Amino acid sequence: MLYFYGAIQNIISMAIIFSLSTKSDIAGCNEILIRYKSGKFAARAKSGIYTQPEWYNFVIGNNPETVFKGKRIITNDMQKIQAYHEKQKTKLSEIYTLINEDVKISDRSNSDWLKDSIDKYYQCGKYTPKVKEAKKTLFQFVESFIKEIQSRKDKETGLPITKNTIKQYFVFEKHLSDFAKQEREKDYDFSEIDQSFYDRYVSFLQKKQFAQNTVGKNIKVLKTILNEATIQGNNTNPYYNSFRVFREDTDTVYLNESELQQLKDTDFSKTPYLDHARDWFLLLAWTGCRFSDLGKVAQTDIKDGFITFRQQKTNNKVTIPLHPVVLEILEKYNYELPSEISNQKFNDFIKDVCRIAEINGTETITKTVGGKFVTEKFEKWKLISSHSGRRSFCTNMYKRGLPTLMIMSISGHKTEKSFLKYIKVKQEEHAEMMKKAWENMYK
Repeated sequence: MLYFYGAIQNIISMAIIFSLSTKSDIAGCNEILIRYKSGKFAARAKSGIYTQPEWYNFVIGNNPETVFKGKRIITNDMQKIQAYHEKQKTKLSEIYTLINEDVKISDRSNSDWLKDSIDKYYQCGKYTPKVKEAKKTLFQFVESFIKEIQSRKDKETGLPITKNTIKQYFVFEKHLSDFAKQEREKDYDFSEIDQSFYDRYVSFLQKKQFAQNTVGKNIKVLKTILNEATIQGNNTNPYYNSFRVFREDTDTVYLNESELQQLKDTDFSKTPYLDHARDWFLLLAWTGCRFSDLGKVAQTDIKDGFITFRQQKTNNKVTIPLHPVVLEILEKYNYELPSEISNQKFNDFIKDVCRIAEINGTETITKTVGGKFVTEKFEKWKLISSHSGRRSFCTNMYKRGLPTLMIMSISGHKTEKSFLKYIKVKQEEHAEMMKKAWENMYK
């Protein structure tokens, strides 16, 4: 490594140092590298200037008479080569001068200042200094994350992020904002997101009387956002990795085959909107579809008594045999189902449907609310929603003795663990199923 030539060659304290790279390009030239060192500050950069190794000393300013000692070079080539290297020598001198000026005003704690200085030389006055974007606060990052997520695609399915997922982020943002207001804070730095923050936020959610799984969803979203902030360089705080995401198996309901028949037999002809809701629910209960896939049941070509489509949520391809009830409903509407309504409206309508159809059983629900176990009794019709249809399909087929993997292939569940959460068979029903199995085994 050599210090720059000329007047400063003997000033050993000067810390702008040149060296030659070890890699050659096609023309046999190597790039000159520049290093700056002063105390604990150091920076390295490529100069963009190339020289043949035997011309290196000439370009950085050493005595040119020693460059060609013992070499025989054709005169014409010599002129071209020398002209090229004289130009490189001038450029390096100009770069050095610019670096020497910039070093007085640059933030030398930023290791990129040397590269920026060289970029400035090559852009000839059109250079725009690179300004590192200031790290965002938590609220700033949440806001930008939610804006970006709406145009992103799911990493697993390649499909746009679902509306329900985006809605979860907006709900989280509101809860976080309410939490900050309670604490009389306008925002938080990522360094503040520690165990104490987690405990206070969980306590805040529990005091709002949220169920355990609702609290868990909020913490899951928080961890997702903090993880993304870490990837983007905004967060260097590792505490969030230990944040616990609450999950609780909830007592949910389904309609057995007798109750489904009860729905089917009830006359709703005088209230078309309830008639439609009842038919939609029966389609869910005999296909295992999600509500978001309901429209595909009629839109998909039916071949040999089967329909095949890709599920909207997971992009899984499923093939479903058409149950007689499903065929009856499709024929009722001439394979043109009524216009779809929102999930929320459907959930309201189907409760009225079940109430009128006298689905009057009593269900006991135990869950954690506000951090405490709560047990309540409900009339069954009050607990029915769109998801009850899919759950009814899985549970009824399981009770029929169909193999788990067979049912999963229809419902589109990827794992047996997630599938079994849908099976809502009571202990007494399991005992009854085993009794029937024994009767068949020991005839």
